[in-house]
Amino acid sequence: MRFKSGFLVGLGAGYVLGTKAGQERYQQIVGAAGKLRENPGVQRLTGEVNRTVSVGKDRVAETAAAKADEAKEAVASKVGGNTGSSSSSTTTTTSSSGL
Repeated sequence: MRFKSGFLVGLGAGYVLGTKAGQERYQQIVGAAGKLRENPGVQRLTGEVNRTVSVGKDRVAETAAAKADEAKEAVASKVGGNTGSSSSSTTTTTSSSGL
């Protein structure tokens, strides 16, 4: 019983000290991240990355639109050039087998 109570006291003390140290370290990390975001070099680099991503996004959108138009034209030529309303008729063939 004596071991158990000593273990629980040690566990409680470790928890309290660990959470305090954890909170202090967390605050240090938050402060360092804030200083990093405020750095002019990081801000310049972030702006360049955002511009590059924006240009890439625009290129992807243009390419996707062009490919969609090409696919639309290819399908229309296969179907017979009917680019108007799409109405289709379905025929069903029934076969009977003499089993």
